[in-house]
Amino acid sequence: MSSRRFNQLKFSFYTMLSLVAYTTQGQNDASTSIHDWYDSKVGKENLDINNGKILLNYDKVLKNNDRFYFQNYTLGSVVYDNQLYNNVLLNYDINNDDIIIKPNGENDKMPIVLNKSKVNSFNVNGKNYINLGYNKISNEEVISGFYEEVILNNKVNFYVKHKKDRRQIINDNLVFDDFTKITSYIILYKNQYYKITNKKSLTTIFPELKKNINEYYSNNSSIEKANKVKFLEDLFKYINTIIK
Repeated sequence: MSSRRFNQLKFSFYTMLSLVAYTTQGQNDASTSIHDWYDSKVGKENLDINNGKILLNYDKVLKNNDRFYFQNYTLGSVVYDNQLYNNVLLNYDINNDDIIIKPNGENDKMPIVLNKSKVNSFNVNGKNYINLGYNKISNEEVISGFYEEVILNNKVNFYVKHKKDRRQIINDNLVFDDFTKITSYIILYKNQYYKITNKKSLTTIFPELKKNINEYYSNNSSIEKANKVKFLEDLFKYINTIIK
């Protein structure tokens, strides 16, 4: 089947089913069931999301310390080229900031690296990761790539960036790839992204809350040491309740 004919068929299916779903059930549930039905009919191996480059992984690691965020490939969903795909087996390469999928069709294929410019977002284990490259509010390099959405609010949004840096180490006269986890944080406030590095960066953004922020840091130092993401998440929840 030609690409043009396939795209016409796909458009016709979605148009017809969207009209039926609108009159029979809620929009969110209908959207999910339509995509799942369509995927099963055309065959997952024919879907646009399966077009990408094959993953070539020649890393030699110790103790499973690889470049991936998830320990194993995990079922999730991906919004690819503005289209939702459910039940996708995927992993997140946080060294290269790439989404990797394992297509399942009549002929199983090697893992595929998705074109990240077409990945709007993906969701795994109830957590959503958004490609902030789609958002043109700021041109700063800090917002490039995929970020975990931790807090979405009409005042302050909080995002976490997961990354691993690569280095080479020698063990028993053999060279291995070693990866170090790095976590960074940004917020969206008044249509501008800000990188959060320490207490001073926060009081610079929120000078009117300096006293509140200082008190929070003093009262929650143990949480900051044990779980920085939780510490900042609770802080921004607090800021969202007191900010004007």
